[in-house]
Amino acid sequence: MADQHGSEKQSWVRDLVRLHQSPLIRYARSIVRDEHAARDIVQETFLQLCKQSPEGLSGREVAWLFRVCHNSALNRLRKERRMTHSTETAESAEISNDPSLAMAAQDDRSCVLRLIEELPENQQRVIRLRFHSGLAYRQISEATGLTEGNVGYLLHTALGKLREQMMRLET
Repeated sequence: MADQHGSEKQSWVRDLVRLHQSPLIRYARSIVRDEHAARDIVQETFLQLCKQSPEGLSGREVAWLFRVCHNSALNRLRKERRMTHSTETAESAEISNDPSLAMAAQDDRSCVLRLIEELPENQQRVIRLRFHSGLAYRQISEATGLTEGNVGYLLHTALGKLREQMMRLET
């Protein structure tokens, strides 16, 4: 019987990895700005998942994964800041047939990322969870401990600020 429980747990973990690994990597990368570090963080997140029981997380798996991933990413940033004072690495431009378009797209992306980093931490977090990770308001609420209404308010406020800042840059 214990063997069957073990195989059910392995199946549960495998399913969660299959469904959520890519969104978690994107989310971690949006925080730490490094692909390899993001992959390490997500691997650590899934290792912590292996220590959990499916029954204990039933219905809250996504929120739990993103919360653990978020906390691990922030811990990594804090550790790196203590160890070195290196600058953030820029994201590489996507390959394009027209290098000038690729450079313009990269500039736009970098500009938006800089503007997001100027937002308060709670607004940055909901923006990343919504747009980088594709979570629904309810999942964001569970991952952050905020109410769904508060999530909606933070997203609305953050997007308004970003829109305003982008308009100022265009003029």
